Amino acid sequence: MSAAIITRYPGATFTMHDRNGLPFGAPVQYTPVLFIAGTVTHRLALHREAGTAPASYREWVVSHPVIGAKVCRLAGSHKGMPCSSKGLNSKQARAAAMEQLNALCERIGSEKFNATIAAVAS
Repeated sequence: MSAAIITRYPGATFTMHDRNGLPFGAPVQYTPVLFIAGTVTHRLALHREAGTAPASYREWVVSHPVIGAKVCRLAGSHKGMPCSSKGLNSKQARAAAMEQLNALCERIGSEKFNATIAAVAS
């Protein structure tokens, strides 16, 4: 069973990294999400995608702030149909993040989730 706990720390930032581990772009402000997968607690970052467009035009993303890797891109839901997350406010994005992280762990298993993050971090 996995769980997500949301806390808010204004001003927290991290820098995204590419597949080779090299940082790119400006630091991104985020809201920390404490996610428990199995017995391991992960501190993840809920934020809008980096870019020059106004925030209301960018999708919500969950990333790992230490390694800078994207964990998942959030999708919204309108009458049961998936839609873009760019129209979600922060409260709705937090709820969507919790649902999608739990669904991801149920789909692939918490062991694989933890192993993948550990492999990318090393």
